[in-house]
Amino acid sequence: MEKVLVPSVTLIVGCGVSSLTLLLLIIIYVSVWRTQVFPCLGYHWICSSPCPLLLFLRLGSTGQRWYIRSERSVILINFCLSIISSNALILIGQTQTRNKVICTLVAAFLHFFFLSSFCWVLTEAWQSYMAVTGRLRNRIIRKRFLCLGWGLPALVVAISVGFTKAKGYGTVNYCWLSLEGGLLYAFVGPAAAVVLVNMVIGILVFNKLVSKDGITDKKLKERAGASLWSSCVVLPLLALTWMSAVLAITDRRSALFQILFAVFDSLEGFVIVMVHCILRREVQDAVKCRVVDRQEEGNGDSGGSFQNGHAQLMTDFEKDVDMACRSGEHITGENRQVTWFGD
Repeated sequence: MEKVLVPSVTLIVGCGVSSLTLLLLIIIYVSVWRTQVFPCLGYHWICSSPCPLLLFLRLGSTGQRWYIRSERSVILINFCLSIISSNALILIGQTQTRNKVICTLVAAFLHFFFLSSFCWVLTEAWQSYMAVTGRLRNRIIRKRFLCLGWGLPALVVAISVGFTKAKGYGTVNYCWLSLEGGLLYAFVGPAAAVVLVNMVIGILVFNKLVSKDGITDKKLKERAGASLWSSCVVLPLLALTWMSAVLAITDRRSALFQILFAVFDSLEGFVIVMVHCILRREVQDAVKCRVVDRQEEGNGDSGGSFQNGHAQLMTDFEKDVDMACRSGEHITGENRQVTWFGD
């Protein structure tokens, strides 16, 4: 009876923690995908506001901030899906080394998803560059994001499989590219090129952000800077994760490489959630708005819930405007009383 192959506990923990954190991030984004603060505040509160004109101006000037649906969010979800798929294939490949067909398919798809994760980081850097140059709203550019994230890795894998006729995809010891024959360069070369291009784009965006004649829009500058910072943080961690993953796959008897991969993979998941969820203002506002909506449905009192939602979501600027408007209404009321008694 043949011995059943199972992944090591270290790989299961590393892939599991990373995949669960990224899956949680995707669930949060999907749940607040079309959440908007404007209806969350409630039309009743807006109409009853003592200064509705300034409130409309405030909401209109920051309307782009309230929707979580954006190019950056689409790129992030695709990036998370590529990492989750890679983690799943790593675990599957540990159990299918004796099945040549499945092992070859696992190696080919693992090659594809590894490259796609690098390409999605490059896509985020490209998106920040498009933002600072003012060409982000072009629909053709949005489609090119998808072509770069999924199309370029598919092209590299298709060319590699076509030239090698799938020889070198999977061995008797592991389901990954063979270390013999130079096939591994089909992964190392494109990955290194992506890292290099990402660095060049990062330098261009940074120069645009710090230059005096650069971006004048403060909010656009903040979004571009956040996207650039995300790429600079995630890309080195991603490179370390997949490098340790390759070493852990090709040398299953080395506990050191498996531990390093588990640590880097888990840390990568937490860092992505931290950067794109916990520290991102749009996600915070959307989650708060979703919580307010749930409270409204539970209480059934629209007026009270709108006021509670407003108290939670109102910024310092809105508080100052609200206080000023209430003060103006109070003064106007006193003047009316004086005029009435005078008559």
